[in-house]
Amino acid sequence: MSDSGLHRVLLRPAVIGDCRRLWEWRNEGATREASFHTESIPFEAHEAWFSRKLNDPYTRIFIATDAGGRELGYARFDIKQGEAEISVSLDRGERGKGYGIDVIRRGSDQLLKTEPVQRIIAHIKTSNPASRTAFERAGFVLRGCKEIAGIEAYEMMYEGSGTDG
Repeated sequence: MSDSGLHRVLLRPAVIGDCRRLWEWRNEGATREASFHTESIPFEAHEAWFSRKLNDPYTRIFIATDAGGRELGYARFDIKQGEAEISVSLDRGERGKGYGIDVIRRGSDQLLKTEPVQRIIAHIKTSNPASRTAFERAGFVLRGCKEIAGIEAYEMMYEGSGTDG
């Protein structure tokens, strides 16, 4: 698979100043609907969580931007025993433009190159076919189904693009 088009998205590590922006993305209606925990999160709770995650040696949060520096969304990876679970959200104004695939693929490839991780795992509600398609187009393969928080989910896996670019 060619990686043409993947250079539209740049990733940078999240910093404390990104807290409010991530909170806004996380609390947006479609993001909450796609999440396994759909409740709105108060800013104070998010602020404490975000600070913990930024200081957690087993978490990586990347802010996705376009070449002009415009923020598109984020990818978060929680690392455990050679695997990392991915969580992704795009700004609602940037959905449907192909950025999600790029964020998923670039973030996953970057993590595999820089961390002691062999595979990336995604859990996607079975009621969210658009996300499943984006992950498939980013190179993830269906590993099976499982229940998460009482909700049926696809479990998808990525082990790298096989390219070194």
